[in-house]
Amino acid sequence: MRNYWLYVSIFIGLLLLALFEPSSSKYLMFDRELIKSGEIWRLFSAHFVHLSNTHMLGNLLAVGLVGYIAGASLNNLTGVLLLLWCTLVVGLGLYFFADHLYRYVGLSGVLHGLLVVAPFVSPLYSRRIALCFLTVIVLKVVWEQSGFYDDMALVNTIGGRVETLAHLFGLLAGLFYLSIWLLRKKVSKKKKTRLV
Repeated sequence: MRNYWLYVSIFIGLLLLALFEPSSSKYLMFDRELIKSGEIWRLFSAHFVHLSNTHMLGNLLAVGLVGYIAGASLNNLTGVLLLLWCTLVVGLGLYFFADHLYRYVGLSGVLHGLLVVAPFVSPLYSRRIALCFLTVIVLKVVWEQSGFYDDMALVNTIGGRVETLAHLFGLLAGLFYLSIWLLRKKVSKKKKTRLV
């Protein structure tokens, strides 16, 4: 049985923040100068405001995809911690490794991390399917970091440039989390085997 309270909460939160635009973005977006002056919450909050309704809609669909893939597997404290972990890594990654970036909004970087983990923790998909999904995401992010990707291609659709470094940091956050999760699962399995 699938359970969606975490995903519905994110969905409702994004819609509520959109209702209060442009004030939401003014107080929540990643703004390098304001973060330097002490407004560190922006490292987290920037991911929940968007450039436009189209930008938000794309991210809402991706939240739905994470929910569909992971179901109840991430609809708990683990999912909340993963969400916080990905927001932290993407926010800090952009702050320390994207000096060119002064302002940023959007959930897509965080969603890359969630999408890396979702098929592995779900009991609904085989390891082979999860690995295929991971391969697609890794190839997408590699393509975005290459000279062949046009980060301005969606400007007229979403209202700004795609910040591909956010996707990279989200991928790295997801891979790190997934590595720890797989290691813990392996250790737990060995302990159970010894007890039998």
